[in-house]
Formats: sequence, structure tokens, C-alpha cells
Amino acid sequence: MLMLMRFCLLMTLFVASCITAEQAAAGQAAGKKIHHMVMFKWKEGTTAEQAAAIATALVGLKEKVPGIVSLTYGKQNSTEGVAIAKGYHYGLSVVFENAAARDGYLPHPAHVAAVAVLKPHLADVAVLDYDL
Repeated sequence: MLMLMRFCLLMTLFVASCITAEQAAAGQAAGKKIHHMVMFKWKEGTTAEQAAAIATALVGLKEKVPGIVSLTYGKQNSTEGVAIAKGYHYGLSVVFENAAARDGYLPHPAHVAAVAVLKPHLADVAVLDYDL
């Protein structure tokens, strides 16, 4: 009897977690915009020409990948200095129409090509996505 009660409790928790996941997916499907932020730390010795090629590759994504509402890329200039202290000198900010657009961006050939341009120069990266 105790085993049956434990089983029922586990099944109830499982079903509740499935409903939560479905509700979360429904929220994304409802069209919430997604903000995708990336901070980059380039390897020592990355030249100005290489940094310019990276910027061109990243900024060009706006015209090549569907579902991008806005895209900006630039050099860190905060007076707080937190990003600089951790070595992050450049940032990318992308707003997507919804989670599906963000999910399509990751494997998109233009994104893969941009990553190929920057990856040899990448010392570290931090990514944060959230709903708008």
C-alpha cells in the first residue's frame, strides 16, 4: 500500500511538472519577444582588422536571419567596469520576435558562419536570454 501511495505521489508530481512545461511553451508560442545578450572576450593578440571582420559578420546577421527585430554590437563603455574586470570588451544584443525565431537563429547558416569568423579569436563568452 505504501508503494502504491508513493507511486501515485510521484505520478502527480510528474503530471504537474508536465503541465508547467506545457504552460511555459504556450507562453513562448504566444509570441513573447526574446532578448539574447552575448558578451565576448577576445584572445590576446586579436588585431583591429580581425575585430572589424567579427563586427561585420555579427552585424550582418540582422539582414540574413529571419525573426530578428533588432541587433546591436559594440565595444563595452560602461563606467561600472564590471564587464572589463572580467575581460569582456564587446557585446551583442539581439531581440527576436519569439522563442521559435531564436531557436531558428542558432543553427542558421549565417549564424554558423559568423561563429566561424569569431571562434578562433574567442577567449571567453557569456550568454543570457530572457523574455521581454
